[in-house]
Amino acid sequence: MFDKLRKNVMVCGLAGIMLTVSGCSGGEVTKTTAASPISFSWWGNDERHVYTMEGVDLFQKMNPDIDVDYRYGVWQGYEKRTKVCMESHTEADVMQINYAWLDTYSRDGSGYYDLYQLQDIIGLDNFSEEDLKFGEVNGKLNAIPIAFNTLTIYYNKDVYDQYDLELPVTWEDYFTAAEAMREDEVYPIGMPKKQLVLFLIAYFEQTTGRNVFGEGGEFLLDEEDIACILRFYKRLIDEKALLPIDQFDRAKFVSGKIAGAMFWVSDAGSYCEGLEETGATASIGEYPMSPDARLSGWYMKPATMYAISSITDYPEESARLLDYLLNSREMAALQKTEKGVPVSKTALDELAQKGYLDSYEYEASRKMIAERDKMNIMIPVMENETVLDIFKKDSDSYLYDKMELMECAKMICEDIGAVMQ
Repeated sequence: MFDKLRKNVMVCGLAGIMLTVSGCSGGEVTKTTAASPISFSWWGNDERHVYTMEGVDLFQKMNPDIDVDYRYGVWQGYEKRTKVCMESHTEADVMQINYAWLDTYSRDGSGYYDLYQLQDIIGLDNFSEEDLKFGEVNGKLNAIPIAFNTLTIYYNKDVYDQYDLELPVTWEDYFTAAEAMREDEVYPIGMPKKQLVLFLIAYFEQTTGRNVFGEGGEFLLDEEDIACILRFYKRLIDEKALLPIDQFDRAKFVSGKIAGAMFWVSDAGSYCEGLEETGATASIGEYPMSPDARLSGWYMKPATMYAISSITDYPEESARLLDYLLNSREMAALQKTEKGVPVSKTALDELAQKGYLDSYEYEASRKMIAERDKMNIMIPVMENETVLDIFKKDSDSYLYDKMELMECAKMICEDIGAVMQ
């Protein structure tokens, strides 16, 4: 069965199609019904699908009284399908979730199962109180972090060396690099949409000493503030310091068309290993800082989390699977650092013993931990796809001279304000 599913993963991963066993969407795979059937959903790339299914198959051999149905897919479109499942109460029993979904689906703590009620089964002693606080909502433990994440910048050091440049440490360093590189159509840095918005938030907060969002998720900016961000953004584009996000893909980092890329700690390997295969050197960079910064501007969060459905018919069986995914040495050895450096003490110990911590993700994680006291806790609204889409769509009107600065700033304020209300 696993060989058959493994082939399906490779096909579906390339096609970007979500596979399910039961539930909201997709084709079906017939499995033998056991006494306690539970479902498990996650997203990721082909590598993640393969090792996760291998791990779950091993779990079922160790727990023959539990039968696990898989639901998995690539990230694109996964959040929308999750929304359908949550609203129709057809979500999986055990779920990989995004940190922001605690705010989206469980503002009062009732959207997911309270894992404190299952602490006799789940090894919560593998996590500090501070770790578990990330998953607490209204006194209920809705989810447990798999790993922690922040934005990380890796550079193609060979490209910077080619132009006799040091790796950037300030915002102005990107413009200096662009001046040297633009004749060869090389960009100092590139990144996807979400990373760009957080990049711009860091710049604004450092240079103004003011937060973009309040602790409760309130949007704190006015039109003049948005105009400040838009001016900097347009300068990055006009001076070719930043590759336009519509043109970004990781292949450009691997090929050297962009000399740096900003991505999550958990994605470090998928970017840097490809670069390494070309013979180039991937070097971790500093978080850009304004010389007179009044705030750090950089944020960290759980990379992804595991949760259990609030309406599961099998809470104890689901808890056994969740504990296995987080804390078992078997799963840790399969997963390694693909999801980031694990928070679980047992999982981390297994990786250390097996020598699996020699990875780009681990290097990026060590950088994050070293800077942790300077970072803020990410507010879920910062990853709200609707807010991100509004900023991208509206700001394009100014970037490409279809709208005046203040007119665009007003539109962004109104559109984001409407969503926040």
